[in-house]
Parts: sequence; structure tokens; C-alpha cells
Amino acid sequence: MKKLLTAISLISFVVLTAAAQEQDSSTDFGQSNRARAKVGGAGGFTPAWGLFTFDAINSTLKGAGMPVLKNQPMYLAGGEGYGYIMFLKNVRVGGSGETGTVSSTSYDPATNTEKNVDYHVSYGGFLIDYVVPLGDRLDVAAGVTIGGGGIDITTSSDNGTFKQWNSLWSEFGNNDSTTNITRHLNGSFFTVQPHVSIEYAILRWFQLRVGVSYPYMSGASWKLEDNQSILGVPENLKTDGPVITAGIMFGFFN
Repeated sequence: MKKLLTAISLISFVVLTAAAQEQDSSTDFGQSNRARAKVGGAGGFTPAWGLFTFDAINSTLKGAGMPVLKNQPMYLAGGEGYGYIMFLKNVRVGGSGETGTVSSTSYDPATNTEKNVDYHVSYGGFLIDYVVPLGDRLDVAAGVTIGGGGIDITTSSDNGTFKQWNSLWSEFGNNDSTTNITRHLNGSFFTVQPHVSIEYAILRWFQLRVGVSYPYMSGASWKLEDNQSILGVPENLKTDGPVITAGIMFGFFN
């Protein structure tokens, strides 16, 4: 909660400072660019790299004899769309989302069994940004995305044999043990994501951006196969860490 309040305070400070500069600037350059109101909208592809910590899931993987997830940036594919609202100057609203997966895999040659754990992260929701024009095509945007997120964990064990329809149903009907198992665990969260970005319109319809965000997840609800509650899930099993963001946007940029 302290991290959340700190990040929101920082975003608010940046927005208020930018707004104050917009009002107080006395240079011709500042007035010519900052006095104009932003209009239009855009949508596009927003790749990102999450600098997340995997301590909680790695502790569990170690206990299960699986390799831990590497401490390296997690690639997230995403998208965003927005439009400026005319009754609030330089304010835009829209939606955005990000998703990515990392995996842990092991193989036992003695039993020809491969085990795999997919750790999938996704989050997104409604966004609101305040944009400060710094130049004819250069802007700084600061805001927050509020919505939902989730962590999906899929575990599988496979002995590599050919699967027969009748034998699969025989195992199920007779409660026979099997080394071919797949399970799906899902954690649902409320998500708040402060973000700041620098944006440059190369063309009036084409824009590039780079920035940073920090998704916060709370209010976890864990399910097995989407219908059975899971007890004892570590509280720190959630997305935690800054995210380096980028963007390739198409639309109308004034």
C-alpha cells in the first residue's frame, strides 16, 4: 500500500507540475505549444518488459524439484486505444492491456517424463491520462490504468507416450494413476497501474513512445480449474515490479 501511495503521489506531482508549467510559461515556444488543446485519438501496439520478482513462485518451484524462473525482463505484448475528451483540456481516456508468459521445464530421462510450468501474467483496464505538449510533435503523458489482472499457472506432466482414446477413459473410469496430468490455477486481482511516457509523432498519423509503469495487484482470489477455491496461496504471489513500456501508435496527432 505504501508503494501504491508513493507511486500515485509521484504521478500526481508530475501532472500538477506540468499543469503549472503550462499556465506559468512565458516563452513564445512554451505558449505556442502548451496553450493548444490536444484533440484526436489513436490505437496501437504497446510492447513492454516487466522487471518482476519471481520469489514466491520460485520458492514453490524449488519445493517441487523444478528449475526456477530466471531473473530477467519478462516480455509483455499489449495494446492501447484512447481518445481526447473535449470538456477537459489535454485529458484522454481509453483502455489498455498487457500479457506475457514465462516457463519452467524439466525432463527425467529415466521415466521419459517432461514436466512444465507456465506462469502467465495479464492486466489492463480503463485508462486516463493528462498530456503536456512540449513541442510541435513531442508530448509527455502521465496517468493511471484501473481495472483487473490475473496470474494463470498451468502445470503439466507427460510421459511422451501415444494417447489412446479408450485408455484415457479407462484411466478416468477406473481411477487408475497416470503420469499425464494438466492443472490450471488462476488468481484474479484488482489492478492499479500508474504510468508516465514520452511520445513523439513522427508523422501526423504515426507516433512512437517510451515510458515506465508499475502495476499493483490486490484482492487475490485463487481458483483451481476456474471453479474450486485454493487455500494457502502465498500472499506475495502477484505481479510486483516496474515495467518498461514502448508503443507504436496510429491515429490523429495534433
